[in-house]
Amino acid sequence: MVAKVATPEEMLAIAKKLIGQETELLPAPYPVEYEPIRRWCQMAEDDNPLFLSPEYAKKTKHRKVVCPPFALTVFSGSNPGYFPPPPPAASVTAGIPTTPGSSALFLGSEWEFFKPVKVGDHLSAKNRLAEFYLKAVRFDPKARWIRTERIYYNQKGEKVAVSSTLHALRRSPEEIKAAGDA
Repeated sequence: MVAKVATPEEMLAIAKKLIGQETELLPAPYPVEYEPIRRWCQMAEDDNPLFLSPEYAKKTKHRKVVCPPFALTVFSGSNPGYFPPPPPAASVTAGIPTTPGSSALFLGSEWEFFKPVKVGDHLSAKNRLAEFYLKAVRFDPKARWIRTERIYYNQKGEKVAVSSTLHALRRSPEEIKAAGDA
């Protein structure tokens, strides 16, 4: 027996009920450490002494090496593709059905930073479904657009950053044709 595939409109109805819901706060397994920051800076060709020199950082108001803003993802716990993998509850889109031929298009991300993160800090993060809507793309007249947010906290429970990521999911040409949307 073949399972019924949800239509984009059915997916939208389900997703609307999930908008604003957040996952459980997941603590990172390791604290922010100097050596991964150094490697990040080497990879990004960033020679900011606030990120690289403990001696320099001691003389600043921060007193410790500061984590480069976009390196927060390294220290924020389980992200897709990282080890260990996140538990199923860490996905805000887990309850939304998809289609077998779907492919995702990454459309960009935005960041807001509230507090510096320093060596020794211990981060936690949670995810939130921010938006879900249908909008045509060249490949699919009913592509699903999904904006998720990842909220980062330090060990004091202070929000340090929020990243927002936008994806469009499109159906396969066969699915579009079978649905009569071609």
